[in-house]
Amino acid sequence: MDHTSVTHAEPEQSGQISSWRDFQDRFRAAMAMAATQPVDLTLVDHDFAHWPLGERSVMEAFHQWGLLVRGTHCQMLAAGYDVFAQAHPRWVAWRGTWSHRVKCYLAPDEVAPSLMPVLIVHGVIGLRLNEPLHGTGIWTRETGVLRTWLAEIDVNLQRSHEALPPTTLGL
Repeated sequence: MDHTSVTHAEPEQSGQISSWRDFQDRFRAAMAMAATQPVDLTLVDHDFAHWPLGERSVMEAFHQWGLLVRGTHCQMLAAGYDVFAQAHPRWVAWRGTWSHRVKCYLAPDEVAPSLMPVLIVHGVIGLRLNEPLHGTGIWTRETGVLRTWLAEIDVNLQRSHEALPPTTLGL
């Protein structure tokens, strides 16, 4: 009888992001994970123009995430939200319903140029582009790294103010 032990491979803890397409694929996968777990979300970018926020699969993940539990929140930080209405109309409509849990913040002018694309599914995974022009960066599951990224983002959030109202009031 063969007593060969079987080892289960541990999931990789971190790796490289090679392009915007790779980032977008990893974003979709991370959102699918978030849709099954009661976790907070943090998203950062200059303008979110390259993110697949309005895709049906991503919108379904956001919707499922929203239905999980009441205590989770999503915070977004950007230099501007001008592209949202046109680039991500499904997301804008969805946020109208979930604005009590999804807060959008506008970075001050002195911080805006330094905003790099980041997604953090708290305690689960993070994606961070270090070179947004080419879409290259890293992903990680290491909780210490995720905490460091969140601390860096929090410094900028403290200097930012809420933006992108969930509804537009007209007279």
